Amino acid sequence: MNFDAAIWSNEDEHGDWMVEFVPCKKGPDFSEKKFQDLTERWNKKIDAEGFDILMAVSLVPVSPNEDYDMLWQQEFWTKDRDNFWRDWKENHEIKWNEENSSILHCDTDNILDFKASLRGKILPFDENGYYQEFRHCNYKEGCSSSDLLAFEEGYQKEIKQLGIMGPCLSALFRPLSEHKKSSYDFVWHQCFNTLENQKSCSRILDTGMSNFVTFDSASHTGWRIR
Repeated sequence: MNFDAAIWSNEDEHGDWMVEFVPCKKGPDFSEKKFQDLTERWNKKIDAEGFDILMAVSLVPVSPNEDYDMLWQQEFWTKDRDNFWRDWKENHEIKWNEENSSILHCDTDNILDFKASLRGKILPFDENGYYQEFRHCNYKEGCSSSDLLAFEEGYQKEIKQLGIMGPCLSALFRPLSEHKKSSYDFVWHQCFNTLENQKSCSRILDTGMSNFVTFDSASHTGWRIR
């Protein structure tokens, strides 16, 4: 069996389904109200220009870090993503930054882009306030995607046995280009409706995943902005 194909074979005429994260820093004029206004103006611009962005989310790290104050998450088909950035860089970015960088500056030269593969069912959750967890993983020596698939199956069984709700959305990511996170073999990504639900699942993941990967984890609160 081709285990890699079992995970990543979701390409169609649109290309790969992909997700990217743009590191952003708050400017001196940042406020929640001004950020909301910025996202409303951005959405109107995206619609007016006919850009095909499937969705966008603002992600604020639970533990502050030096790299960013917020991640601007966007999802595309790769074909549409290439068209968007070509047009945005050539025709829109300079003016947009002049008007908005005092509120939020997005580092579009250091985007973290990944091919994405949805895993399992998507359960209802409030997209205006939830939790995203990322585990950036490298296989241990002698381990591979077959171990990942075996663990994934066992993880779902254990959640069911313990009566835990589990993640509302699960996905696997792998890097599409060279960037700060591209040295990892894959990213284990999950969304949770509550912090308690996340903590319950994390206890299972911490034990089980350490058998076949090393990983760094990061948690964020998420709000859908498109």
